[in-house]
Amino acid sequence: MSRRVAPPRGAVALVLALGLAAVAGCGATEASPPDAGAVAPPDAADLTGFPPMVVPADNPTTAAGVALGRQLYYDPRLSHDGTRACASCHRQDRAFSNPTTPGVLAHINLAWSRNFLWNGRVSGTLEDAMTMEVEGFFATDVTRLQAPDLEVLFEDAFGSPGVTTQRAAYALAQFQRTLVSADSRFDRYARGDLDALDDAERRGMWVFYSERAECFHCHATRLFTDNEFHNIGLDAEVAGTGRGAVTGEARDDGRFKTPTLRNVERTAPYMHDDRFATLEEVVDFYSEGPVDSPTLDTLIHLGGFGLTTEERADLVAFLRALTDDAFLENPDLGPP
Repeated sequence: MSRRVAPPRGAVALVLALGLAAVAGCGATEASPPDAGAVAPPDAADLTGFPPMVVPADNPTTAAGVALGRQLYYDPRLSHDGTRACASCHRQDRAFSNPTTPGVLAHINLAWSRNFLWNGRVSGTLEDAMTMEVEGFFATDVTRLQAPDLEVLFEDAFGSPGVTTQRAAYALAQFQRTLVSADSRFDRYARGDLDALDDAERRGMWVFYSERAECFHCHATRLFTDNEFHNIGLDAEVAGTGRGAVTGEARDDGRFKTPTLRNVERTAPYMHDDRFATLEEVVDFYSEGPVDSPTLDTLIHLGGFGLTTEERADLVAFLRALTDDAFLENPDLGPP
């Protein structure tokens, strides 16, 4: 029988405390009490250790709103030519990412995000991000959505007739708030099931939450992201790239958003430019590959962290323990 190892609770508690403070300071406000018929997303997941979910007062999450958003997420009529939907690039079996679409960030726990896209070109709420998707990415002609079946869903969701791009964006935001991943084997272990992780995964967890590898600083809290931007040493030439392309500030060059590591086993390829095909390649990079540039993050070790072969394998094992099968297979998140 394998020996059960308790999680590094001191380190986890510190990371959670720091992350909660960071997320709480994002500038959003708590929603007013929802109207009758509103639902508290998600209605089943155990969110112990998660920051509070902030919902704008003008867009409470309702069952009808989520139903409309789910329909639109999978409906090609959202696009200007009727050929693609959100789900075309965000497949549930790939944790709402896509291995064949370059630069796609997974749609996981975006309810807690305040910066969107790899360079943070959109910031604010999910409503802001979905407005960009509807008006910018899809360039939706609202008349395409004025079909009898959708008109009924819009009226149910918002209490009056009318199909608008804003309503479409708000409904998509409501559905996005149900895309919550919180039931991986790591989560069950953190909730007290010490048999949920095997020996290698527990060793990998210790590497993850140690100063040996520094992973937990950026992949913070139970969200496994600090929702900030970092230059991790991918390239020596970074001028005008990443966050710097948005802000115009040289100090932001080469800095890209920290992706969540939840379901990371399913979200390959990795990095903003998809340069790594496997988790092993990613861990090898951090172990031996970061290069210098003017904005390199202070947490990154030039030449890598020098992890041993066993440490690398254990770390990959732990990352795979962040896979949430219930999220990946939940029929309520799939096509209506």
